[in-house]
Amino acid sequence: MQLVTFSRRDEPGGSFLGALEGEEVADLSSLGLDMRAVARGGADVLTRLRETAQVAERVPLTEVRLQAPIQPGKVLCSGVNYKGHADENPNAKMPEEPFFFAKLPSSISGPEDPIQKPARLQQLDYEVEFAAVIGRRLYRAEESEVMPAIFGYTLLNDVSARDVQFKDNQITLGKNFSGFAPIGPCILTSDELSDPNDVRLRTRLNGRTLQDGNTSDWLFPLPRLIAFLSEVMPLEPGDIVTTGTPAGVGIFQKPPVFMWPGDVVEIEADGIGVLRNPVVEI
Repeated sequence: MQLVTFSRRDEPGGSFLGALEGEEVADLSSLGLDMRAVARGGADVLTRLRETAQVAERVPLTEVRLQAPIQPGKVLCSGVNYKGHADENPNAKMPEEPFFFAKLPSSISGPEDPIQKPARLQQLDYEVEFAAVIGRRLYRAEESEVMPAIFGYTLLNDVSARDVQFKDNQITLGKNFSGFAPIGPCILTSDELSDPNDVRLRTRLNGRTLQDGNTSDWLFPLPRLIAFLSEVMPLEPGDIVTTGTPAGVGIFQKPPVFMWPGDVVEIEADGIGVLRNPVVEI
C-alpha cells in the first residue's frame, strides 16, 4: 500500500490517514490511527487497513493536500553511502563503517511545502534519499533482524546549506534549517517492495535531471546500516533511516548548481512517486 497523511482542502487543519490509489485517496480516518500507530501495529493493522480501504470513501487527489506522511521521532541520515557520490566528492574517502548525522524533527516538511531559503544562504543544495521507516523496536540487532522490522519506505530530500555545512564542518546546522527535510509523498509498505537494493532514484530541478542513480550503488546495504545504528541507540517504530544520496548533488556539478527562490525541486523513486517542493526566500 501507498499510505499517506492528508487533509481536505475544504477542511483546513485536519489530518487523516489514507491510502493512495491512482488519482484518489481512500479515506482511512475511521480507524482512528495515525501513521506512527500503523507503523508499530504490524501485519494485523495492515490487514485492517486493506479491508477498510476496500469500502472507504474515495477522495480525488485534487481535493486533498498531502502532508508529511509521518512525524518521526528520530531521523538518522547516512552520509557517503554511494560509490558514485564518494567518487564525485574530492574531500571524501571510502568509509570503513557507516557514517550518520541527524535531521531534527523540526526540519520535517511534506509534499508541496516550500523550502525556505534564508537570504544569507548562497549554496542551497538538494539530495534525493531513499529512506526506511522502522516498524519494530531494534536495539543491538543482528543484520538478519533488520528487514522484518521495516514498516515501509519513503523519500527524503536532504536539503543542505553547503555554505554552513562546509564552514567549520557544521553538519548539524547546515542540515537542520526549518523545512530542510521534506518527506513523502507516501510510505510504501515493505511488502510492496521486493528488493530495496534495486530502486532507481532521480532529482529534477526545474525539470532538469541532475541525479539519476540506483540503490544498487550502495556501499553499505540496508541491514548493515540499520544494525550498525542499533548498536548505538534503540530505533523505535516511526523512526526514519535514510541511505545516502547518489552522484549528482549540486555542489559537485561543473559548474555548481544550487536552488534559488522560484525553483521547483522534485525527487522520485520507483514505487514511491514524486516529492515536489518549491523554493522560496525568507
